[in-house]
Amino acid sequence: MKSFKRLILATAVSAVSVGVFAEVQLLDDSALQGVTGQAGLTIDVETQWEIGEFAYKDAGFLIIQGMRMGGNSMGNGTGTGGILFDNLRLDIDIAGDGSVAGDNELAYGFSTMREISQLYVDEGNLDTRFADVASGVDSVRGGAAVDTKKIYNDGDLVIHFDFTDGWANEGGFSAYKTANRLSTDDYTTAEGVLEHAVDFRLEIDAIGLASSTYEVGSAGLDINSDGIPEGAVGTTTLISQLSIQGYLGPEDLHIQNNGNGFDGTGPLGAGSGNADSKIYWSRYSKITDMDMYIDIAGVQISDMRIHNERGDRTGLDGTSSFDFSHSILEIYAVKDAVLNLHATSSALADNYVDGIAINTRFKGDIDIGAISFGDTGSSIGSIYITDLESTTNWVISAH
Repeated sequence: MKSFKRLILATAVSAVSVGVFAEVQLLDDSALQGVTGQAGLTIDVETQWEIGEFAYKDAGFLIIQGMRMGGNSMGNGTGTGGILFDNLRLDIDIAGDGSVAGDNELAYGFSTMREISQLYVDEGNLDTRFADVASGVDSVRGGAAVDTKKIYNDGDLVIHFDFTDGWANEGGFSAYKTANRLSTDDYTTAEGVLEHAVDFRLEIDAIGLASSTYEVGSAGLDINSDGIPEGAVGTTTLISQLSIQGYLGPEDLHIQNNGNGFDGTGPLGAGSGNADSKIYWSRYSKITDMDMYIDIAGVQISDMRIHNERGDRTGLDGTSSFDFSHSILEIYAVKDAVLNLHATSSALADNYVDGIAINTRFKGDIDIGAISFGDTGSSIGSIYITDLESTTNWVISAH
């Protein structure tokens, strides 16, 4: 009987195998060469997620409670873009050596705005600002240059984030074109449509600290919604009722292919220092409404905006930001570069540890609509910061 069962199983596996591989054909070297240098991979994304609690334990706990991410009408959102974080497209490519035309020249930043503006020009739109952007000049923002495609090194991984359909909130590109809006919309209207293509909302109920006896998953932080402390014993809420709503511009994730070595800048010389291969993340975003209660200080911030609509309206690389704030994140490993002051070795000078470097740059404007103390709701006024540009470098290691 056992042999019979084995025979049935073998027959079934064989049948499935034949069905699966019936159309598979081996490719010779010449055919494989024709596969390389193609269009890469495109992924369209829509998502919404929620995490009840995130807990990081050292001896005590850091708690993030009630995290939600979605479209700008999710939760307490005031937008009209729906509850899903959607209309987002990821173009994934691994750059070549340039021997095939375009295999290492890929979309970057607002480079697609040139092609989009050309669509309006081709439809006979008479607003000259479209022709300006198509030619690489943003005449709306003082003649700032518009991003071009970027040339990457052989083997670099590049993920370009942009919208799936820039006209989705107007019924989609087909409906927009059928209504002759490509030829009749002025530049300001058209840019506003594209700006709102990818909306998002992030909510966090509370961020705080807990003692080592905290029961993980108990959601014990106080959410300052009524002014009455209700947190579990042994917890302190740092921030509560955090909400961030806005729009995403283009983003670029670039992972270098420079090998596994280190540049020798560390204290121990060769083989130490900064990794030769790094991760870069360039992101354009606009926050239209941000609110939070800073419980630990008793301060409430309301109607905060982060953008680049005033003063210098270029991004960190000097090209037009199209009124989005711009940030660049650089991440890489560091080896034998962080002095270990807790070492017991007498050779303290040689006792270095590894870590991770996180370097951040930001450029944009910040508006704070209202600042109030406690639960009074009485604002002390508004704050406006124009042309903020910052650089912050971190090296994180264990101790």
